Amino acid sequence: MDPARRSVSSFQATRMALAGPCLIKLSPGSTMQIHVSRPVAASPAKVFHLVSNAVEWPLILRTVASAELLTEGALGEGSRLRERRLLVGAEAVVESEVIEFARPHRFRLSTATSDRYFDRDFIIDALETGSRLTLAIRPGSRAATGRALLDILSAVLQVRLSDELEMDIADFAAVLRA
Repeated sequence: MDPARRSVSSFQATRMALAGPCLIKLSPGSTMQIHVSRPVAASPAKVFHLVSNAVEWPLILRTVASAELLTEGALGEGSRLRERRLLVGAEAVVESEVIEFARPHRFRLSTATSDRYFDRDFIIDALETGSRLTLAIRPGSRAATGRALLDILSAVLQVRLSDELEMDIADFAAVLRA
């Protein structure tokens, strides 16, 4: 086995052991993806309603200080959202576009700047009783220097982003239990 692949694999195994359900997927030449999943005792429709109601996130998520819809009408594909949130351990203002709104199974946001981007995905699967909620984030860069920087900082990014996803999924689960 190639030493670079072995180090990624052992890092993944270590992180998975420490973080429980968090999975960090990183293979050479691919986009980093971090996701967490949790079963919740609510229907997919109820879970989708909660996670896609982004303007209410400040009342639910510790990582979101404010959220506002920038487009008129109901939230749906093409809507734009501005959040002030914790991102990689620091407060940031993030503007996103809804790129997928597939009730009751998937809500996906995309954020892009000149050379960096990230997608946030909310996936809801029906279970025999309740649902499984998965939150995923995929950071990336269009520029070679940005991709190299992501590779260098990947371990720190993975830990910070997985911690933030863990907080969000715990907050959503708490509201669904109430």
